[in-house]
Amino acid sequence: MRRGRSLALSLALLGCGARGGEADGHAHDEGGHEHGEHGEHGEHGDGHEHDALPRRVELSAQVVTAAQIQTEPVQRRVVAPVLFATGHVEADPGRTAQVPAKVGGIVEEVLFREGDPVKEGQVLATVRAPSLGSLRADLASLQARTTSARTNLTRLQALAERNMASQQELAAARAEATALEAEAQAAKQRLQALGLGAKGNATVFSLRAPISGYVMQRNVVPGQPVTPEQTLATIVDLDRAWFIARLFEHLLAKIRVGAAVEVELNAYPDHPFHGTIEYLAPKVDAEAQTVVARIPIDNREDILRIGLFGKARIAITDPRAAPEPVLAVPRDAIIEVAGETVVFVRGEDGAFELHEVVLGTAGPGVVEILQGLREGEPVVTRGAWTLKSVLLKGTFGEDHGH
Repeated sequence: MRRGRSLALSLALLGCGARGGEADGHAHDEGGHEHGEHGEHGEHGDGHEHDALPRRVELSAQVVTAAQIQTEPVQRRVVAPVLFATGHVEADPGRTAQVPAKVGGIVEEVLFREGDPVKEGQVLATVRAPSLGSLRADLASLQARTTSARTNLTRLQALAERNMASQQELAAARAEATALEAEAQAAKQRLQALGLGAKGNATVFSLRAPISGYVMQRNVVPGQPVTPEQTLATIVDLDRAWFIARLFEHLLAKIRVGAAVEVELNAYPDHPFHGTIEYLAPKVDAEAQTVVARIPIDNREDILRIGLFGKARIAITDPRAAPEPVLAVPRDAIIEVAGETVVFVRGEDGAFELHEVVLGTAGPGVVEILQGLREGEPVVTRGAWTLKSVLLKGTFGEDHGH
């Protein structure tokens, strides 16, 4: 579904363009940026005008909505001091499922590979299980015996009313009918647990995925005999995972459960993940002298992989420090274009303008802005990478045009 949305968005973006920097001459010169060392190139006297980076992106309202581009005003906020901890990504056990065979038999088909994405209810394998016929036969037999027992109980109740049957016989008949009903219900539930109905002659069982996710382990091949409790696959839902950070014990006094965290993975340094500390281990690793901190993170861009390493910026508690609010923006607003650290600001006409910024202190999820923005300006906090793609697409198009 994400791929389909991305394709539709890409097609929409083909109709949108990036404008050059002539409308951007006011790009916060008052912030103190004169670009002195590059001044001699300001007019592009060498004649390579096509090398100038566009500074403006115009998108239709429909594309802005489809791309989920969002802005928020630049404001003053406290940038909390942080400490760093290394760690790695692990699967959330609550979003992990092992897939047992459920029935004994011979595997006929295996319809998945390790690493495949699967949907809940998708058929993973088929198992020829002769015991399925026996389960249905047992249910049919118990249902027939239950019907007979109920009929006999009704007959004895009528006789007892005329004093032609003893209360002992009536009690025995009632107990037998109740017991058979319970056995029939249990047999029916055994079939329902396998996703099967009471009727049917098929002895081939279709094993289905209990959750949506990725197959992390496959333990079966066609022709393999299996038992009901044997695990054939492990599925992990990666929409949400854990970042397991390791904290040195001397830092524990500054960290608390609920502290804000920004996770930066080595593989994706420009795509930070935000979360909070959910759990601090009650014991210290004797060898490493560290304590485990668990940080749930959302896989919002479908890039998380089990085992990825990275670092966490954790907001610390320091009662002696009383930091003043400073001009700051969410870290998601900060990107790099052509070697410049920039943000996109939405103008009054709805267009998005590129502003170069100078960064200060970084906290969990926020970064101080020293130069380049004014308080209250609407900066893009979601969708900056989409705008960057449109900007660069316009640049490449001009290059090819020459």
